[in-house]
Amino acid sequence: MFLGMLNYFRGLIYDYAGIVEPLVKLTKKNTPFVWSVECENAFNTVQEIILKKPTLKNFDPNLPISLITDASKIAICGILLQKKDNVFYPLEFFSRKLTPAECKYPSIRRELLAIYASVRHFHDQLLGENFELLTDAKPLTEYQSLDKKPEIVARWLLYLGTFSFTPTHIPGSLNPADFLSRVVEENSLNVNNITLFQPNEKLSIQNISSEQKQDAILSKIMNDLSVNKQCKQYFLDVNSGLLMIKNAHKNKKKIVNRIVIPKSLIKVCIETAHAPHFGVRKTFEFIRHKYQWKGMFLDTKNFCEHCEKCLENKPKAKLTQTQMIPKRNLAPGQCIAIDVVGKLPRSTDNKNFILTIIDHYSRYLEAYPLQNITSRTIINCLNKYFANFGLPKFLITDNATNFISNEMVEFLDRLNIQHRKSSIYYPMANGLLERAHRTMKESLASMCESTFQWSEKLLFFKLYYNNSIHSVTKFAPAEIFFGRKQNLPLDSFFEPITVENESKYLKNIRNNMCSIRNEFAKNEEQYFKNNAPHIKGRKVPNFNLGDKVFVKNFSHPHVFQEKYKGPFEIIKILRSNNYVIKSLKDNKTMKLNVSKIFKQEQPRPNLRN
Repeated sequence: MFLGMLNYFRGLIYDYAGIVEPLVKLTKKNTPFVWSVECENAFNTVQEIILKKPTLKNFDPNLPISLITDASKIAICGILLQKKDNVFYPLEFFSRKLTPAECKYPSIRRELLAIYASVRHFHDQLLGENFELLTDAKPLTEYQSLDKKPEIVARWLLYLGTFSFTPTHIPGSLNPADFLSRVVEENSLNVNNITLFQPNEKLSIQNISSEQKQDAILSKIMNDLSVNKQCKQYFLDVNSGLLMIKNAHKNKKKIVNRIVIPKSLIKVCIETAHAPHFGVRKTFEFIRHKYQWKGMFLDTKNFCEHCEKCLENKPKAKLTQTQMIPKRNLAPGQCIAIDVVGKLPRSTDNKNFILTIIDHYSRYLEAYPLQNITSRTIINCLNKYFANFGLPKFLITDNATNFISNEMVEFLDRLNIQHRKSSIYYPMANGLLERAHRTMKESLASMCESTFQWSEKLLFFKLYYNNSIHSVTKFAPAEIFFGRKQNLPLDSFFEPITVENESKYLKNIRNNMCSIRNEFAKNEEQYFKNNAPHIKGRKVPNFNLGDKVFVKNFSHPHVFQEKYKGPFEIIKILRSNNYVIKSLKDNKTMKLNVSKIFKQEQPRPNLRN
């Protein structure tokens, strides 16, 4: 009854279909009635709108008429306007939710549908009038130029031909209907920057100590140590009372003390370290910096291989042959490469691009979300980078117009920075940055609950990326760039590092940097020696009945959508490496070749709920 009453006022409510969409979902057949936060917000929003004074104007036959339309992935919207004293006044609003079939239309067809549906809705006011059609797409021109049109599009165009109007293109940022058609998607997000870097309280010193005492094996070791009985490399920390273990560092030059994690906190520890959704090696390095338990690497490897977000968003190995070219650079901060990622889905702070900057020596990455990628905007970001890290001697870019414009050339000449441009249509020439792009996209896609959140998660990604071990140098980029690692959320519960003697501290940093430089050169040389001519790929796997698998997404997903779907279960094995699989979510079946599916490994006992 509530929605029925509201339908009487829908022409007076801005984006009515988008606002009440959570409430309409509850009325569908076989849908359980669950009053969620979105339903409560929609209910309160509609009540507030009804109680407010109307802002609509009466129709004036002496003023020109305008119609503005837009479409999103879930709804279409139209606004009937009249212009007086260079100000647009709304006469009536129209909106409706798209059907499941209409949601699958390409964006340009949805824009044409918004025009058709809006004109049809305002038929009485527009017929016989010469009105202005405002839209942020050009579907009419695009479809009218086609020799062979889809039947439904031809019918829409035939209907629109009975009206007299002038199409006018306006950018999306100036289109109020653009915001209205997407308000549900963005308002439904739960954006909370306060908790972006918040550590997991389960890994606090007090909680680990409590769980150690409750663990059957660890509590026995702690009891033995309390009565001065030796237990191999174990010992009790004097200050915290935690059970610790002594291990040789990876270079075997010093002893490292690590906290022993009880079985109940193993999964929590891995989940915290795997928050940016990096690979096995980087996640393992985050953990073993402070923690240890038996089978730590195997548990980490199994967890990462079983992570559904990683399975959905990371590409799998292909049978491709490549050649690796070693790089020789001057020093940290001397040679940098820049590039642009995008156009991306619009973020909550209205950004569509990412400017990435990487230091060629240390692999230290910096990234700035941008609203546009004009030369002036890029120069402003470079000035911010130079203020923090100093001026480089060399700058590597591709041949994009915003990188080779007169303004950019003059800017670099004034700073005496040599501009080196890569070969056209050959992104491997800037492969160091392109590979970082892949890691960044995979990580952001795995972390973001919605594509609008990527600009906030970018901060989290940068911190973890610059403090993770690089596969070539075997050091973290921040460690090479600054001479030290930066603190992560995993380190929040430990005591701060203090400096008792400044001269001794500076001497240790110099010695550490000298040691890093020597090992860095050896690691890089060894890496390229082992991997210069190589083929990476995967063998044709064999699956069994009942195996859980993931399937390649064939709908050409954008950058932050999942590249694979699942999980599915194999229910029939056919010849020629073909399988029949069934979705575990909706029980739909399909037949696929082995090249389009891959197996989901079973979790180890420590990781099972």
